[in-house]
This record gives sequence, C-alpha cells and structure tokens, in this order.
Amino acid sequence: MPIKVYLSTAGRPLDPAEASISVFDRGFLYGDSVYETLRTAGGRFVDMRRHLVRLRASAAGIGLDVPHSDEAIRRVVRETCDAAGNPDSYIRIILTRGTGPLMLDPRVSGAPLLVVIVKALQPLPPELYERGISAAIVDVLKPGRLQLDPSLKTGNYLNSILALRQAIDGDAEDAILCNAAGAVAEGATSNVFMVAGGRVLTPSFETGLLKGITRTVVVELAAAQGLQVEEVTIMPAELRAADEVFLTSSVRGVMPVTRLDGVAVHGGQVGPVTRRMIAAYRGYIDAIARGASSE
Repeated sequence: MPIKVYLSTAGRPLDPAEASISVFDRGFLYGDSVYETLRTAGGRFVDMRRHLVRLRASAAGIGLDVPHSDEAIRRVVRETCDAAGNPDSYIRIILTRGTGPLMLDPRVSGAPLLVVIVKALQPLPPELYERGISAAIVDVLKPGRLQLDPSLKTGNYLNSILALRQAIDGDAEDAILCNAAGAVAEGATSNVFMVAGGRVLTPSFETGLLKGITRTVVVELAAAQGLQVEEVTIMPAELRAADEVFLTSSVRGVMPVTRLDGVAVHGGQVGPVTRRMIAAYRGYIDAIARGASSE
C-alpha cells in the first residue's frame, strides 16, 4: 500500500525513503507541533473543513503561525493523496514550529514546517464492531488547561501513550483517562459516550477534553434521530455502571466498548443505541463517498 509524504521544504509529495526532516526540528525535539488526522471516503475528504478549523485553533493556542491558507493545505493534501493512489486514505497533517538551536525559546525557531502523510486507509475488521472492544480506566490523568490544554491537538502525546500502555499491560485494548478531579475525560485517542436509563451522555468540555470532530458529528446524528446527547460530568463509577459505552474517533468512527475494567458492559454485547450510532455514522460516511456532502 503506497505511502506518500509532503514536506513544505521539498514542495512536493515524496516516497517515505526520501522524506526527512532536520534533527533540530522542534516538533521532533519537543513535540512543539499541532496536527490533525482524517480520512477520505470515496476519495473525498471527511470533515476537512472542521479539521482545518481545529488545526488553526490548536496552532493559535500554542502561538504558532500557520503560513498557509486552507485552500493551499487542501491542495497539497489532494496532491499527496493523488500521488499515493490509494482507493481511500488515512491522512495526517502536521505543522511544526520549524528548526532552531537546542533551546526551548520559541522565538528562535525558523519557518514552520508543514508535513502531510498519506497512507492507505485500512478499515478495522467488521467483527470488531460486532463484538466491541475492552477498555480500562487508567491511573494516568488527563492534563488540565493549566498544564497542557487538552482542547489543543498538539504533537506531544506521551500522556496518551503512557495511558494506553497501562491499559494494554492490564489486558485491555484501549484506555480511558480521568481529569485531576477524578471525572471521566476521554479515551487515549477518542471521546467517550455512555447510555444510562435511556439517556445518552458524554463528558462536557469543562471536564477537559479534545473537541473531537467525530464527537460533534455523532451528537448531530443522534439529534437527527431524536436522541439528545447530554454533556455532563461523568464519574468512573457511573461509567462502569452504564448500560452501554462507546468511543468515537475520525478513523474508527463509533467503536463499542463491551468490557470495561474487566467487567462486561451490556452483557458483553453491543447495545441498541450504540448500534444505531454505528449505523448512523456509517450512513454519514457513505453519503460523503457518494458526493452528497460538501465535506
């Protein structure tokens, strides 16, 4: 499956073996970067506009200038996808603060570096959506806004890596993190939803979490089906007692959790509301693939 990489320093898509960045790039040295991950459906971008809005918001949040228009970024992403030639693509857009001397001071950095990585989209096995995954509420905490603002999608993901490592060491497939106050925040790379007593709930932004693109879409799709998603504070005990739990992310879509902290959720089966949201999100993706959406 072909992989292509665009570097703004090269100005064109490259093979991975050709694509290299300086060891003095601040994204490499310090995680001083922002990024977005998205996919295509039928060769069309899924939620590109929303991703670019969030990319700019994240960049502004760390004081990083974006020296490219949205149109220019779209163009190089399209060129890179075309060069890769895959039926559908996984896309990662990265903007680093550029190169500089070995010092933290952001004022001494050079021009920002734009990187676009495109590889073939590899859908997860359908049976995963039928059986669900296992997750664990880990000890690793989600940083608060005064540490590393969780609403910014930055290149520093060590916190999530450590959380996922703890979950995997405990024989779970994914991690769910809490904030310093003990409330459920989000997954390692996803947003969290639960169903309890007929109510669909998700942690509020005040809890401290990334404003997930797929989270927003799922809330909209639920509303279209007459399901009002409530943004609330969720404690671990409430999540463990939920009738259903599912996670959302741009590449996985709606992923059911049928085992949490070693205990079956909904009898170890995918629940009815989760199935509705899986179907609704698939319908959303199919509509984009047919060209029925401007995204």
